[in-house]
Amino acid sequence: MSVPVAHLYERADPQGPLADQALFGERLRIVPQPDSCHGPADALLLVQTAASYQGYVPIDALAVGPGPQSTVSLVPGGAPVRLRVTSRLANLFRSPDVTVANPRWVLPLQSELALIEVVSARWLKVLLPDASLAYIQRGDVEPIPSEQPTIACVLAAAQRYEGTPYLWGGRSTLGVDCSGLVSSAFAACGVIPPRNAAPQMAWSSAVPVAEQAALRPGDLVFFASAEAPAGSPPKVAHVGIFVGNGRFLHATTSDRPVVHESALGEPEWQRRYLGARRYKTF
Repeated sequence: MSVPVAHLYERADPQGPLADQALFGERLRIVPQPDSCHGPADALLLVQTAASYQGYVPIDALAVGPGPQSTVSLVPGGAPVRLRVTSRLANLFRSPDVTVANPRWVLPLQSELALIEVVSARWLKVLLPDASLAYIQRGDVEPIPSEQPTIACVLAAAQRYEGTPYLWGGRSTLGVDCSGLVSSAFAACGVIPPRNAAPQMAWSSAVPVAEQAALRPGDLVFFASAEAPAGSPPKVAHVGIFVGNGRFLHATTSDRPVVHESALGEPEWQRRYLGARRYKTF
């Protein structure tokens, strides 16, 4: 990506609804383009994310370059050092000095970069997707984990989004939806789940949790739509992450339209509750 956050639209119309977002440093695959794309749609490309989710992205948001995986390692014989932003928002500078010029970009949480050089105890030189160089403060990033995800990692990653505004199709600290919060939290810990709530409930890497009394932190809890007609078959419309003590974290428009915790025992959530799933190694 050549912008901090790129919108992926459900159709070739930048005025239409969001399907997803892609973050700075994220790799997208260009897929065969529909024959129906003509006119203004020529400024958009149909792409696929790492979660196999498709959407239309503005061409000018893309960069073709070596990207994080092609840089050399700082450790002889080792793998490239890939970094991920761990602050809600992080400034990316043209030089290792906060006073010389305005930041080149303000990157959201989970943006990816490649480490080129440790400049000082405070500054890191990084490679950007377009092969240019920039500087970021060490406290804003950490190496991307390569081991199996842990409960502690997923909870910590999800809780960094607390207070983020709800945005349908969002997957960044500028705006996130319920399934975007789940997919981002797991992705931060090294595993890519499905993008949307219903596929997340059917995720082959997660197993059912039979009883609410058996819920553990890190479990995914699923709910039907609040507007579902009486008597209609229940459909998965919402997901959250159980954090313990009867509470779950979610991106929601109910009560306050930001990421926050709710009590699972509240009558409304009990009315809509459909079940829970646990990642296989949790």
